[in-house]
Amino acid sequence: MMPKTEVTVMLEFELIIEKDARKFFDKHEDVLQRYKDSLREYLTGKHPERIDIKILEGKQNKYYRMKLGKWRIIFIITGDTVRIIDTLLAGSR
Repeated sequence: MMPKTEVTVMLEFELIIEKDARKFFDKHEDVLQRYKDSLREYLTGKHPERIDIKILEGKQNKYYRMKLGKWRIIFIITGDTVRIIDTLLAGSR
């Protein structure tokens, strides 16, 4: 029996933050760092089950939503570029 080997995919990506999202992240730098760490973990395949990401269907692109505590971050992945479209505060339901 062959021993299992773990393959790690290293993926470098460019992060582009839209104007409205930039205003949010200027005030919440801790959320931006958590987002970057979670996104890197998701894209490299390290424990993707721990990251709460859902695909949202758009007209031209697939939009993604990531939950980080009470925050929701909407983004698009195209090639090696991640573009943050919006940030939302999720209230009680």
